Amino acid sequence: MDHPYQYIVALVFTFLRYFIIAGLAFVFFYKLFPKKFSDHKIQKRIAKTKDFVREISHSFQTTFILAGIGLLFIKTPLVEYTKFYENINDYPSWWIPLSIVLGLLIHDAYFYWMHKTIHHPKIFRKIHLLHHKSTNPSPWASYSFHITESILEALIAPILLMIIPMHPLSLLTFALLSFLFNVYGHLGYEIAPKWFRNSFLFEILNTSTHHNLHHEKFKGNYGLYFRFWDRIMGTEHPNYVEHYDDIQRRRFSKTKSSALYYKRKFIITILIFILGLLSISATFKPSEKIEGKWKFEENGAVVLIYEKDALFFGKLIDSGNKSDNEKLKNKGELVILKNFQKKSSTQFCCGTLFAPKKNKTIDATLTLENENTLKITGKYGFISRHKILKRVE
Repeated sequence: MDHPYQYIVALVFTFLRYFIIAGLAFVFFYKLFPKKFSDHKIQKRIAKTKDFVREISHSFQTTFILAGIGLLFIKTPLVEYTKFYENINDYPSWWIPLSIVLGLLIHDAYFYWMHKTIHHPKIFRKIHLLHHKSTNPSPWASYSFHITESILEALIAPILLMIIPMHPLSLLTFALLSFLFNVYGHLGYEIAPKWFRNSFLFEILNTSTHHNLHHEKFKGNYGLYFRFWDRIMGTEHPNYVEHYDDIQRRRFSKTKSSALYYKRKFIITILIFILGLLSISATFKPSEKIEGKWKFEENGAVVLIYEKDALFFGKLIDSGNKSDNEKLKNKGELVILKNFQKKSSTQFCCGTLFAPKKNKTIDATLTLENENTLKITGKYGFISRHKILKRVE
């Protein structure tokens, strides 16, 4: 079985993502430099402490749900219904950044229609009103949802995993970018550089002002990352651009910013991010073939895996016990792995594992974790048990 720490790590990551990113933004803008950034404040009034406490308390619940639903579709047999892959060499290195971009586009479409739906009068008070108690949102409001809305928000993970292949690196980067944008949307301060207003990006991307207007007016501006759906469906607030320009004039009337400096800084940041992903991809070596001799870590038994008629089998050649080896010789060939189909270069599904001592056959999958490690996952209903094999030759 998976070690419990794997589940704890996933939960801790979700908590830390919330408290570090939202917490740093809150401390920086609301505690350390509120006067310095007073011209950047979208709504001049400041939310009260009780609002911050409410937002944080409901966010605890959301973190559990986000982590739980993610683990449900990665660490249980449900993963077989997804396109989740762990070996980075299953797809070209350029697929990592592309899958992240596609994930953001799919998420934006899902969020727009889900968000617009829960604004229906018959649903709003039961589900979405809790989030809208933050009429003047702070970074802490990023995860402040009713339990039903938390589940709806969390469903994007399995939806993405069922639609496009995603590596853990893609999934973690997507989650991080998504939350960073979420915190920016609820920041309460407009921090986009001056040049952004007259660039093509302003016509595409949402801003903190865009989502803040949604919290203040309760209607319109339903999109998450992009303005696409609001503009297509005519739901963008008619005063958004005018409101944004008013904040721009307030922000930049006293100081001059170098547009060229910010443009270069933005481009360099994007290039570093892409190069970083590609360099990580380059560190992984291609996987070896699955055929060959493998030894079970738990009992030292050795199995020979071979291919026959496009299927993969595993013949027991050494039980790891002398007396059992004598029985094996008398009985002849014993095939304990049968009918595995190659799903990708590292994933083999739809086969069976036979346990001689228990005289039991169970459904199983094989995962080539690296060139010298093979994982057998046996399925017992919704419970998975793992056996690790090491390559012998």
